[in-house]
Amino acid sequence: MSAKGEGPPLVVAHVSDLHTSTFGDTFHDRARIVRRSARPAETSPTKYEVYWEEAGWRVLHERGARRAKLAIVDPEGYLHPIPGPREAGGAPDPVERAAAKACRLEARRASTLARGAPSDGALGTLLESTPKNSNVRLLRAARAVEAGGADVVLITGDITDDGDGYELVESAFAKYRDKGRLFAVPGNHDLYLFPLAGSGRPRPSADAKRARWRDFAARIGLSLDKTGAWHSELPEGDAILVGLDSCARVQRRFFRHNGAVGPEQLEYLRALAKTPAWTRARHRLVALHHHVVPLPHGVGKKPPSEIGMRLDDASAVAEVFDEVGATLVLHGHRHVSEQRQPAGSNFTILASPSLTLGCRSGDGPSYWRVELGERAHAQRVKVPMDAVEQEEDPSDAPPEAEPDET
Repeated sequence: MSAKGEGPPLVVAHVSDLHTSTFGDTFHDRARIVRRSARPAETSPTKYEVYWEEAGWRVLHERGARRAKLAIVDPEGYLHPIPGPREAGGAPDPVERAAAKACRLEARRASTLARGAPSDGALGTLLESTPKNSNVRLLRAARAVEAGGADVVLITGDITDDGDGYELVESAFAKYRDKGRLFAVPGNHDLYLFPLAGSGRPRPSADAKRARWRDFAARIGLSLDKTGAWHSELPEGDAILVGLDSCARVQRRFFRHNGAVGPEQLEYLRALAKTPAWTRARHRLVALHHHVVPLPHGVGKKPPSEIGMRLDDASAVAEVFDEVGATLVLHGHRHVSEQRQPAGSNFTILASPSLTLGCRSGDGPSYWRVELGERAHAQRVKVPMDAVEQEEDPSDAPPEAEPDET
């Protein structure tokens, strides 16, 4: 029964660290980064002729060149390298190899997947050929979350890998967005700048990344306070949920991703704690991205390095959580799955691993299924990253080639 005795518990799916990106590549798997020029390709028709074109992609040939000088140009005007025969499974024709790669990248593009979600059969094909693609993995995981009976989806940061791919998250969790039951807080990947060259794509500015986050928050129905915090009542679960931006302060140095909640958001939480909505709620949930206490990543193993990754005001934040009577603190960030009650504190922590990349312990992707009834009950649910068991319709399958490319 629910806390109010009027039905089953409210089920919250706590997911984190989705790492969506333009083509599904991620900084966490740099061997499979999709490389493209940081400058637009030269495409003058007087110098290049089009050998192949589809969905905005082009394979260009330099006019008058003795040897075939080809270029793959994506819809945004950036170059992609042409795979060799060995990489392309032995295909001798360079134009054929280039076109096959363009089709494959387009099929995994966040905007493409958002416009038209693949059938279960087509998704299985995508997973089979590019099993580490974070965009494809997100779709598989989102379908598993929905099949698991979640009423609410809460994303605790790193929604994107570098500020691109929000539209795919909206599409994957559209059922929850449309019901006003999709919630999120930003992470360091969403808001801070990265020192790594990564894929060579143009680097967004800090202002651009924050604007993208705010636009996404507005589209899913979050009402952000000027401090960056938000809250929502969940009467079906006799609960209230608060989201805090743990990247609220300006990034100190471009290579450091230490977070901070800051005094303004803590005052927001203190003020909220004085309202009937908070004091009458049985379950008082607080979500943020950075971890409040260091986390190990396996039995007998040391905690992972904290260099440039800490929550700098963790002590003050934890004190306020206890002061206001928070019952459950949910976060992501370190790709670790753990449930604990810190010594000397009264709240329980649920740390979620990456829903697409898995846990630092070596476990695969998972999420926390939290039932809010008379008590809060959390269960870790592993997400299978294989094809959905359904007979495949060959007509659903997207163009394929080169199994090792993202």
